Amino acid sequence: MDKLVAIEEAIGKHATWMSLIREAVLEAPTGIDVESIRADDRCEFGQWLYASHWLPEERATEYYQDVRRVHAAFHDLAAKVAMLAASGRAVEAYTLLYGEYVTMSGRLAIALRAWQAALRRGG
Repeated sequence: MDKLVAIEEAIGKHATWMSLIREAVLEAPTGIDVESIRADDRCEFGQWLYASHWLPEERATEYYQDVRRVHAAFHDLAAKVAMLAASGRAVEAYTLLYGEYVTMSGRLAIALRAWQAALRRGG
């Protein structure tokens, strides 16, 4: 998959993730798999990000490292929101969801856009 296209798709999937986590807060499911949500290598973008197609010099770039770090933090926060919701702590889940989680989502989108711009420049 073309790297620029994959990054663009990842940006688009933020809305889907936000909807899924919001539903978890609203429904407070008891059987939610928090560890699957926390795992940043299980989503489609995470699988692409951790795949073996990356050259060592590509993995070493500041853009790749920043996206990887922020993507992991994004999943960690999503898991925290889901865990709070599943334990009946909806107000705390909403607070995290519409506070720090939204901020982290924006940071990931910014990191992805910066990486995209660097790839377009040939970097």
